[in-house]
Amino acid sequence: MTTTLKFGLIVIPFALIYTPIMLEMGLEWYSDPNYSHGFLIPVISGYFLWVHRKALKSLRTDPIWFGYVVIIIGLALYIVGAMGDEMFTRRASLLLVLAGIVLVLGGKEWFAGVRFPLFYLAFMIPLPYFLYNEMAVPLKLFAAKIATAILHLFSYPILREGNILYLGDVTFEVADACSGMRSILSIIALAVAMAWMFHKALWEKLTLVFASVPIAIAVNVIRIVITGMLSYWYGSEVAEGFFHEFAGLLIFGAALIMLFGTSSLLSKFDARDEK
Repeated sequence: MTTTLKFGLIVIPFALIYTPIMLEMGLEWYSDPNYSHGFLIPVISGYFLWVHRKALKSLRTDPIWFGYVVIIIGLALYIVGAMGDEMFTRRASLLLVLAGIVLVLGGKEWFAGVRFPLFYLAFMIPLPYFLYNEMAVPLKLFAAKIATAILHLFSYPILREGNILYLGDVTFEVADACSGMRSILSIIALAVAMAWMFHKALWEKLTLVFASVPIAIAVNVIRIVITGMLSYWYGSEVAEGFFHEFAGLLIFGAALIMLFGTSSLLSKFDARDEK
């Protein structure tokens, strides 16, 4: 079987099966701000491939039959998800089927060459709602608790009941959108990309990725504290609407600066080790 025929027999059915999945996932990226970073993930993954295009062209093509096994497992996962009407399983099967296609058409060397950008696509798949809520609820309670402590430190009259904050005559809720999950998901995705592009040592990569979590949580707490201060002095209306969205962008920018600063610091350690 020629490579062209094999490509057509595998890729065309793949496109027919997964194009509706991708379109549906794109609609979720558009409608749910928690996953708006999903639009960037395929772009970043494609950039990884483009940067290493010369190295990929030099790889030996040696298709292996095990790729068919991976494709079958991926399709089985898709069928299970379809039977249970479960979107996450069907979307996750996309990565397995893609991995299988690479093995069938290119072999081990090609799989090794595209492994990172391939599985980086996992960041574009929205989490199951039950898992998201299991993570978001304790995060928003933790953020509310720390923000309350900070406001107490600055002598603000604040009382907390769960995720509800009473600040003088103002009452506001630390909702799911303020849990920090949105920042955590997008910042971890960015940290992984930066770790792969800018760092060689494994400890540096892991340090940067793990550092992204406290950075995301910290900037989210800062956002709640600033919102609380503005609400106390100028009323809750000032802290809502345009400011709420603008503050989100501003705080996310601060998180990026902290992440790039951490990466730069790790690079200095790397340069010192090379000397």
